[in-house]
Amino acid sequence: MPGEVRVSSHRAHRPVVARSVRILAVPIIVFWALLAVTTNTFIPQVERVAEELAGSMIPSYAPSQVAMLRIGEKFQESTSTSLTMLVFEADRPLDDGDHRYYDDLMHRLKQDPEHVQYVMDLWGKPITAAGAQSVDGKATFVLLRLAGNIGQLQANESVNAVRDFIADDTPPPGLKVYVSGAAPLASDTLTIANSSLNNITILTIILIVIMLLVVYRSLANLLVPLVSVLIEMLVAKGVIATLGHFGVIPLSSFAVNIVVALTLGAGTDYGIFLLGRYQEARQDGESREAAFYTAYRSVAPIIIGSGLTIAGACYCLSLARLDYFHTMGPAVAISMLFTIAAALTLAPAILTLGSLFGLFDPKRVAKGHLYRRIATSVVRWPKPVFVASVAVVMIGAVFVPTYQVSYDDRAYQPADGPANLGFEASDRHFSQSKLFSEMLMVESDHDMRNSADFISLDRVAKSLIRLPGVAMVQSITRPLGRPLEHATIPYLFTTQGSGSGQQLPFNEQQNENTDKQAEIQARSVEVLQKVIGLTQQMADELHSTVLTLENLKQVTDDMNAGISNLDDFLRPLKNYFYWEPHCFDIPACWAMRSLFDSLDGIDSLDAQIADAVTSFEAIDRLMPQLISQLERMMSDSRSLLGVITNNYGPSHLQTTQTDQTYYDLINVGNDFDESRSDDFFYIPREAFDNEDVKTGMQLMMSPDGKAARFIVTHEGNAMGPEGIDHVEQFPDAIKAALKETSLAGSKIYIGGAGSNNKDIKAYAASDLLIVAIAAFVLIFLIMLYLTRSLVAALVIPGTVAFSYAGAFGLSVLVWQHIIGLHLHWLVLPLTFIILVAVGSDYNLLLISRVKEESGAGLNTGLIRALGSTGGVVTSAGLVFAFTMLAMLISDLHTIGQVGSTVCIGLLLDTLVVRSFVVPCLLRFLGPWFWWPTFIRQRPLRHRLPQRQRVEA
Repeated sequence: MPGEVRVSSHRAHRPVVARSVRILAVPIIVFWALLAVTTNTFIPQVERVAEELAGSMIPSYAPSQVAMLRIGEKFQESTSTSLTMLVFEADRPLDDGDHRYYDDLMHRLKQDPEHVQYVMDLWGKPITAAGAQSVDGKATFVLLRLAGNIGQLQANESVNAVRDFIADDTPPPGLKVYVSGAAPLASDTLTIANSSLNNITILTIILIVIMLLVVYRSLANLLVPLVSVLIEMLVAKGVIATLGHFGVIPLSSFAVNIVVALTLGAGTDYGIFLLGRYQEARQDGESREAAFYTAYRSVAPIIIGSGLTIAGACYCLSLARLDYFHTMGPAVAISMLFTIAAALTLAPAILTLGSLFGLFDPKRVAKGHLYRRIATSVVRWPKPVFVASVAVVMIGAVFVPTYQVSYDDRAYQPADGPANLGFEASDRHFSQSKLFSEMLMVESDHDMRNSADFISLDRVAKSLIRLPGVAMVQSITRPLGRPLEHATIPYLFTTQGSGSGQQLPFNEQQNENTDKQAEIQARSVEVLQKVIGLTQQMADELHSTVLTLENLKQVTDDMNAGISNLDDFLRPLKNYFYWEPHCFDIPACWAMRSLFDSLDGIDSLDAQIADAVTSFEAIDRLMPQLISQLERMMSDSRSLLGVITNNYGPSHLQTTQTDQTYYDLINVGNDFDESRSDDFFYIPREAFDNEDVKTGMQLMMSPDGKAARFIVTHEGNAMGPEGIDHVEQFPDAIKAALKETSLAGSKIYIGGAGSNNKDIKAYAASDLLIVAIAAFVLIFLIMLYLTRSLVAALVIPGTVAFSYAGAFGLSVLVWQHIIGLHLHWLVLPLTFIILVAVGSDYNLLLISRVKEESGAGLNTGLIRALGSTGGVVTSAGLVFAFTMLAMLISDLHTIGQVGSTVCIGLLLDTLVVRSFVVPCLLRFLGPWFWWPTFIRQRPLRHRLPQRQRVEA
């Protein structure tokens, strides 16, 4: 009837591929060996290729990366996203010797534009030095923008170049210099991942050998899975190295680690599947050749389905936008395709050669009683078993809600890593997230170097500093992270009032001079009063003198008239005395002559007295006028004294009031400065000519003045989820601050640690959604093709997804709650894809075997299938699990978390889900599990005597 399975005889048809492999066993082994040798000899090692192809951690079109590139372009600083911080730490306060070393290092770094594109030298400039130096004065830092985007080879080489600069010069005693920041941290991640790969590989091989010895207890039985998987691993590494070297596929160090782990795990599983089925056939009495074909025919679809599931699911990672996932997709898919090819050709070829000598015959009979008893319990009591097994898975699942993601790569590297040493040094002197600041830019359509736009820019700074989680904002209006000193309206008013204050000492001196002038003027009035009195007395005496002189003149006039009469009478005698030539010698003659001369002098005296009377009369007339003028002068002096006295009072009062007002203004200005209030910010226009302001604009504003930069320091851990919460507030806060201002409509760019993690969070979520949907669809189609059952195709990935919930919860319990290290953000999406893909093959093997044994009835077939495959699948699952567990020895804890989570998932899937949950679902659903294929619940009676093998 349509849809009914077709029953065949025990002797099956021998596939062409299987016959070809058996015939060409030796050439096949030689081919794979040569392929492994050539790809690993003539092509650079895959670790080196991964370093060369290292890509940006975040796509260049991500908002945070666009912001960093735009800031670098606008400020003419850089064309990349690599940010590096140099931390200078001394065991004492930094001194001039340290500063000289610092200046010399900055000079040398600026001379290497190939690696260092920009140096933000804050400590070297007085206006910004305080903002770059720690409070204790023992540390400082400098921001470098290096060539190459973060994670790329060029960026890693730039980091190494900076480290070489520092290593080539010896700092002053007591000073240490660390190269840290985002770019060095990414570079160290790459280095640590590569350095741990060989150790992981060696330990994985050792664990595989141990596990295979435990399973088979025979060195000969190791050959099929071990030799084939080693060659598969070498081929996978060589092929992806070749394809990466020639630019066919992208590649990363993380992808290489996953490729090695999955190749070793899956390849070993496929070898165990093949060898286990071969030995089972031999125990059933088949010849070695027949057992080979039985094993090949039975396992080949499982290998193909499992391999394609892993390859397809992982290739879906190429749809992701994050480089971690994008580079992993093609590499893992291609390596799995080669693993499938090797598992279908190399492993059977080795089995063929070994079987010729009986090397792989079972050394002991595998009874499978444990799994038969489990299957029997499932058939008899499906509900209790199902509830108990689901409860076991739920033990882990209950911890899933407590999951806290971490984006802090520092916690997943060794504490003594180069970048981590720098972070520790910074944390000793600065806030926790000093080296993980956000860089914001406001870009306008006009030059913002003016007072009006500075007010708007300060509004942005104010809105940011008021947000929760923001510790400091540095900008052109606050270069040191606090409001600019003397840049408030109250302080400007103070400076205007300070002009009067500066005149205050002169006013006080003038008041003192006025007071003295009043005293002098009062004394002058007093003296002038006395002078007037004396002058009046002198005038009176002068008038009396004039009257006396007039009387004297009358007397002399009378004398002169009498003497004239006498002279006329005695003239002859007089002439005699004057004519006598010897009169001088005659005493009587000389005496008379002298008498006559004296009488002549009386006439002259009279004339002189007349002149004197005239002069004194003139003075007598002037004296009253002089006294009148002096009296007027005294009156004016008294008036002047009154004016001076009247002026002194108000002037003194004004000076006192000015003095009080001046100090009040000074106190207001000082109070605003000390309070660091930013409510009344203003920079006058003349301040733009100040050299310090010009220096600040060089650092915080673009050369054309159309863009302004803000550096925001987080409060707490910027690399944690709280850092993302912080930056999510920035756009709205800035837009609100610029609304209806002179900068309304300006473009906003935000980049930095928190912004990067915000993009990672968004991309990781969307990538997981896209990849998960694509992977589930692909897995569903592959399972649908292999099982021919819609329900089975849904159950297989569904149970694995359920198993993952428990595994991830247990991983959260171990790492987050016991060890104290939160799971890295990579773990969830990556392990989900891997576990969904890898876990499906165990369920596929069980379901395929149930279908094969269903001719005896579904319940009987379930018991037989679980009993025959239980040991093999458990062995394969344990080997794969411990293969992934080997990743724990990586110095990069992220790899260890991925490996341990996958290990837990495989153990849970192998021991619980595949052993109990899936069989219970088979029991519950019965024939409906195989819908639309028709399979009978019970066999037909005439077929009961013989064991059938059913072929769909």
